Amino acid sequence: MQKYMIFDLDGTLIDSMPIWKNVGKNYIQQYGFMPPKDFEDKIKKQTLFETAHYFKQLFEIPKTENDIVAEIIAVVAEEYANHVPLKSFAKQYLEKQKQCGTKMCILTASEPDYTLTAMKRLDILHYFDFIATCTEMGLTKNDTQIFFRTMERLGGNQKNTVIFEDALYAIRTAKKGGFYVVAIAEDTRPNDTIEIQNISDKYITSYKELL
Repeated sequence: MQKYMIFDLDGTLIDSMPIWKNVGKNYIQQYGFMPPKDFEDKIKKQTLFETAHYFKQLFEIPKTENDIVAEIIAVVAEEYANHVPLKSFAKQYLEKQKQCGTKMCILTASEPDYTLTAMKRLDILHYFDFIATCTEMGLTKNDTQIFFRTMERLGGNQKNTVIFEDALYAIRTAKKGGFYVVAIAEDTRPNDTIEIQNISDKYITSYKELL
């Protein structure tokens, strides 16, 4: 039977979450602001443009939202271009699935400005039929429709499509939509681990477990 796989990118295939954990905090601190207690929980569910809007409203940063996005992307892009590594055994797993004829795609809240650079450097871009982004779809991973539309574009159905995710909110959404979810351990979110283990269909700490 033909298999289909939808992969998140950050924290799922590439080990980039430490960058995202700090970039927002560092950005507002350079303007003299301190992040509120719920800061990380708030921005981890947002696209860059939503984060820029949030910064603009809450901190009154003297920049346009487009300028805020551009400045954050500039910092992130350098890391993606030169430093962000793959998750353990991710490439070997992608190669195995490609050899088996599995159709795969990326569904990410990140932007192609920097993700494509990292994927090319890590030599994984060719494994995927396409890259879908929350921005281009006009949806977030809080909405089940983002998974259904990506599944349809890939050509699969709920019985033969697997979602790979690391973020609790996205895993909740995928499970709400009735999908089979493989959860990947992410060290930057230790407080979410127990619930992720409970609601996902499979929980792994390394892709080696799937080889």
